[in-house]
Amino acid sequence: MNNNPVDRETDANPTKAMCSCNLRRNLFAITSLLVTLLLIYGNSFWGEWHFDDFNNIVDNRNVHLQSLSWEELHRTLFGVSYGMDNEKYSRPLAYLSFGLNYFLGGTEVFGYHLVNFIIHFAAAVFLFFFIDRTLRLPLLRDRYGESAYGVALLSAFCWATSPLQVNAVSIIVQRMASLAGLGYVMALYYYVRAATEKRTGLRALHFSFCILAAILAVCSKENALMLPISIILYDIILIQGATKKSLLRMLKFSWIPLIVLMLLVLIYSDPSRILKAYSVRPFTVEERLLTEPRVLLFYVTLLLYPIPSRLTFLHDIEISRSLIDPWTTLAAILGIILILGFAVAKARRFPLLSFAILFFFMNHLIEGTVIPLELIYEHRNYIPSMFFFVPIAVVMVRTLDYFSYRRGIQYFMAGGFALLLAFQGHTTFERNDIVRSDLHLWLDNVRKAPCLSRPRINLAKHYYEAGMYDDAYRELKAAEDLNRDTNLRQIGLASYNLGVYYLDQAKDTGRAEQQFLRALARFPGHPSAIAGLATVYLQNGNAEQAWDLLKPYASGQIRNAEIANACALVLLKKGNAGEAIRMAARSMSLQWNSPVPWEIFGEAWRQLGQWQKAAQCWEEVLRLNPSNPRAHLSLLELYDRLRDKPALMRVAARCLVIKGCASIDAWLQGLARDSGAAAYAFDPELLSRIIKREVSRKLSR
Repeated sequence: MNNNPVDRETDANPTKAMCSCNLRRNLFAITSLLVTLLLIYGNSFWGEWHFDDFNNIVDNRNVHLQSLSWEELHRTLFGVSYGMDNEKYSRPLAYLSFGLNYFLGGTEVFGYHLVNFIIHFAAAVFLFFFIDRTLRLPLLRDRYGESAYGVALLSAFCWATSPLQVNAVSIIVQRMASLAGLGYVMALYYYVRAATEKRTGLRALHFSFCILAAILAVCSKENALMLPISIILYDIILIQGATKKSLLRMLKFSWIPLIVLMLLVLIYSDPSRILKAYSVRPFTVEERLLTEPRVLLFYVTLLLYPIPSRLTFLHDIEISRSLIDPWTTLAAILGIILILGFAVAKARRFPLLSFAILFFFMNHLIEGTVIPLELIYEHRNYIPSMFFFVPIAVVMVRTLDYFSYRRGIQYFMAGGFALLLAFQGHTTFERNDIVRSDLHLWLDNVRKAPCLSRPRINLAKHYYEAGMYDDAYRELKAAEDLNRDTNLRQIGLASYNLGVYYLDQAKDTGRAEQQFLRALARFPGHPSAIAGLATVYLQNGNAEQAWDLLKPYASGQIRNAEIANACALVLLKKGNAGEAIRMAARSMSLQWNSPVPWEIFGEAWRQLGQWQKAAQCWEEVLRLNPSNPRAHLSLLELYDRLRDKPALMRVAARCLVIKGCASIDAWLQGLARDSGAAAYAFDPELLSRIIKREVSRKLSR
């Protein structure tokens, strides 16, 4: 044994040098990932709210944290609120993150996008570390150890820059998918650390981190429930080796995570509810199972060939009605069986490839089998694609090594691979530029899936809000004629929106009634269409007919805000102000930030002679909708009764601004003609006298 201090230092230097080299290489990998992702995702940080963002965040009172008290934090764990009688935990950690975002910045989008980006970057870093550790396992070290760093970094780059991750990162609500992905890959990384650690203390610590990361994943989105199965497969194929002995040994203990998985599935799902949910789908359980193999193979082609023309938010996929309709159904099923059969049969010879194949298909099981979700979404590949690029990266690195003796060819190949990565990154950048704007998102979707109804309905909404009523009508009519969507509610929605157009813009209650009836024929019980039909009856002065329509829904526990508002409005028109207040309160518990219940409160209190309370309610209407003309007119009458001169003068001045170039009398007469379905029906002559009196008083000063 050498006791010379100099010699001992010399012996330790290689280890120190190796640690220093690994640290520099890891820092380079992390920095390059960060810079690259900032370049391709930097244009997404100011992207608008989209689609499910509104129900889950913008309009969801549960995540609007005002303080960090336990009561407020606990409320966020319930996710979306459907009324106090129907609350349950739903993806609690994802919703908690939304709540903290709201606490720090309200509904300003930058903070939400920044957090989404950090989650994606962290997932890419952990994926790099996980793949690097995997390739250095005893079973794989001889074959991949020397190229582990390059393969891991290239795989992480391919995954992180893939355009298929854009929806999971840049659409704010899909943080649920990316946060689950982060927890998933962290759990896998700490598992491999624990499984290969010989020191008991560190092993226990890594297992603890693995469990915490698994909780993060499962409490962010339910598809992370496949994590125990992934760990079992990983252990069998890549740690122990796919032998009969290792398989039998693993079976002795694999029942533990399987039971945990089954318990979690039972907690998170209700079989009867799943079957009931198919009532809003134009496909059956069997048809969904037949269609999904084609969808999975389509995902594979998107990952391999992600050109912009193939990427969109809502894809138009033909439903498989039988094994041969369309013919690609049977071909897709046989193809997947052959691929999976190869992965199982060759798991011992090609463990890395086999695990990548099984990992991809297995992690699509929850969202790609019997649960009646939409048939296809790109963001569902966030977790399944994490190991997808590893075999591809191995081929790329080995190709470069193969041509090491011919530098010219090697540089040419390296340049070609770099161009492919640059093209993929540019596609992601372009995709972010489209997703950034809600209008551009739906314009792009209509162009790429012209036969789907839902993109046209959402595009029409933008046209309608911009005052482009003819364009909105054109898109809604096309959506109704196409009558094609994977959610039957959306099919009825096109007819309903046309009814709103006829009611509000064309002032044609007859055609509006026809459209609402058509919406109900296409989707019986459609709440919006029922409320719209009741509005038509009120506009025509038939309050009793409207009540006959709504009475069956008013007798039970109403779970739809539009129905509750319609019932409250009809009760108000029938002179039952007290019941109208009760029904409006129910509506507010379902949709807290709508001005409609406040309008009903205001008019009900006015009818009851509670003028101060009425004024407070109408002021709240103005806070939610500052351009509401009826709120100004109601306040004009109320402040006149209350003899509040400063407030009266202020409201009268606003009325003059709102009326624009029209005369006071013409403006009031126009609004009065549409008062049948409005909470506040006013006397135009009375309000005209008040406005003119206040204007005269102002001018005389």
